[in-house]
Amino acid sequence: MASSRPDSRQPRPKVSGRVAGIAVLACFVAGCVPGVPVPLSPGGGVVTSQLEGADRVAVAISASTQLSARGAVPVVYLVAANPDSEAAAAAPAAALEGGAILHAGATALAPAVATELARLAPDRVEIVGGTSTIGKAVVGQVSSLLGEGASVERIAGRTAPETAALLSAGLFAPSAPIAFVASADAYFDALVAASAAANVKAPLLLVTRDTLPSSTAAELRRLSPDRLIVVGGKSAVSEAVLAGLRTVVPVVEQISGSDRYSTAAAVATKLFAGAESVLATAGTADLGALAAIPLVAGVAPDGTPLLLTQPGEQLPVATRDALMALEPAFICIAGPLPPLIRGELIGYSDGRLGLPVETATYPALDSGWHEPGELYTVIKATEIAYPSLVSVFSIGKSAEGRDIWAAKISDNVSIDEDEPEVLVDALHHAAEHLGVEQALYLLNTLTSGYATDKEIRRLVDSREIWIIFAVNPDGWVYDISGGEYHWWRKSRQHNFNNPNLGVDLNRNYSYMWGCCGGSDSRVWAWNYRGPEPFSAPETRAVANFVAGRVVNGEQQIKTHVTLHSHGEMVLYPMSYTLQRLPSDMDPTDYSVFQAMARKMAATNGYKAQQSSQQYPTDGDEIDWMYATYRIFSFTFELYPTEEQAGKGIVYPSDDVIARQTARNRSALLYLIDAAACPYAAIGKAAQYCAAVAASPSG
Repeated sequence: MASSRPDSRQPRPKVSGRVAGIAVLACFVAGCVPGVPVPLSPGGGVVTSQLEGADRVAVAISASTQLSARGAVPVVYLVAANPDSEAAAAAPAAALEGGAILHAGATALAPAVATELARLAPDRVEIVGGTSTIGKAVVGQVSSLLGEGASVERIAGRTAPETAALLSAGLFAPSAPIAFVASADAYFDALVAASAAANVKAPLLLVTRDTLPSSTAAELRRLSPDRLIVVGGKSAVSEAVLAGLRTVVPVVEQISGSDRYSTAAAVATKLFAGAESVLATAGTADLGALAAIPLVAGVAPDGTPLLLTQPGEQLPVATRDALMALEPAFICIAGPLPPLIRGELIGYSDGRLGLPVETATYPALDSGWHEPGELYTVIKATEIAYPSLVSVFSIGKSAEGRDIWAAKISDNVSIDEDEPEVLVDALHHAAEHLGVEQALYLLNTLTSGYATDKEIRRLVDSREIWIIFAVNPDGWVYDISGGEYHWWRKSRQHNFNNPNLGVDLNRNYSYMWGCCGGSDSRVWAWNYRGPEPFSAPETRAVANFVAGRVVNGEQQIKTHVTLHSHGEMVLYPMSYTLQRLPSDMDPTDYSVFQAMARKMAATNGYKAQQSSQQYPTDGDEIDWMYATYRIFSFTFELYPTEEQAGKGIVYPSDDVIARQTARNRSALLYLIDAAACPYAAIGKAAQYCAAVAASPSG
């Protein structure tokens, strides 16, 4: 069985000269300080430049600031604050002239835009669009800012296609090698076309879905291009319009995809196959890509095409595939994008991410769950986005050869520091999918909150946190294979020649294995414990990892939780016996377990109790953790409660994920905090943890 890790194992090597050249390119785009090198992304060879700003207006200012670092900006194109296809047609013109794009309100310039325009002091300002878009008052404001020496002109037709034709006629000479056309009704098609046109110093003209405007046809006749590229599918540009274009330009090529993301990817890979740089931005609202086009267009010898991202934590498939095909060494990001998306942009470009080999998918109605093939992508992209905080690794292989993925989170993640350690693991049982989501939620919380949340920063700075995301990857894959649920619990290990597969991994740990009726010796049983302790490679991998955290004779992991479902309970040892205080449980430790469980249950609304009160289990992980290493180990039985009936008790709908994982935020952060001294839960830090008690935070 193939590993669940993508085919690409290591970053693709970059030729040193190419990397150096891209670093120079990045400086040219970003306006670097002379003598200060551009850092490469850790672990790979991709340089990234971020155009900062909370919205498109601010991003445009960032782009113009960087553009002006190369030299004087002769012209500024002022476009609407809410740009449309008319505004997109200005990007090739601005790029051709070495000009900048800034955004204007209908009645006035924003103060920051006015300040930037005054700083640039261009010789000419072109206001794109009619007075209903940018009013006469703006013209007066601009003229006042720049004085009599500057020319302030308006380029506006009665329609967006007419304005685009005027922009083209004013700058682009006849006998053009190439021209671009997009629909005035499809802004992102026009934006993608504008980027492509700007890269090859070509004009962008506009049509509507069902009409070839006379202004567009006339300008195409004047240009007489050898080739016309129509960007967008037949839903944007009809067959009738295509036929009309062919009567004007003999060679007409249409480039499109099933949506805006695949259209952008198709343009990038078909027209700029050798591109070593890309411009990336959100594909749902223009966050600054239009103004970024003049900054990046024509800088790289093979162009800088535009690629689009989508909401959520996954790149569109078309964007992913385009990055893998292009292997760009430089990415300019226009506007705010989630760190995870930035990580994917880099990872798919430099080879640290690739196509997942796992294809098991959830039923269509539950597509919000992370699939097995997505797990590595998400955690590896997080590592790329937060290289100083996250390290991803495999603790071993499953019975069918899949990696058991884990991550370390700490402020100096590459160093084994002398700090209290915490372990979180999930998915011992294949059908308990919410555990994976909870583990991913914790990873995201600790990374995305690090820069802004003082409590999270304190915990990450002072702890080493380990997360094992899916102890049972084989069972997980099988449980959703074929896009349907199989009600599977165990692993998929072969049991000699018996047709019954699998072991209940949470009955396969060595402590009190098979002792007390809390597991089953029959291979077909739902709680089959295996032929001997640690007979499952998955539990051996966990055991070996935990043993590896013994440093100088001391176990570094102080607190642990294993994520299961269902029941909404916080459980603590012992699991094998109903006795409240058996001889193998220290009375003080028992008090700590009770106090910690109650504190966590108070935050998430769960019920705190000894594990065996649910039902006795032997060979259980938390008993083994405590008895072997004296780790304060808990089980979270996640949503839903036992009282819910039917399918939802095992397979709740994906709409519960966000609410139910957030519900455990405080409990998990408490567990991480408590690792410094679990005995503080009962007020005995001074007795058991002198160093902690003496510290300012203790």
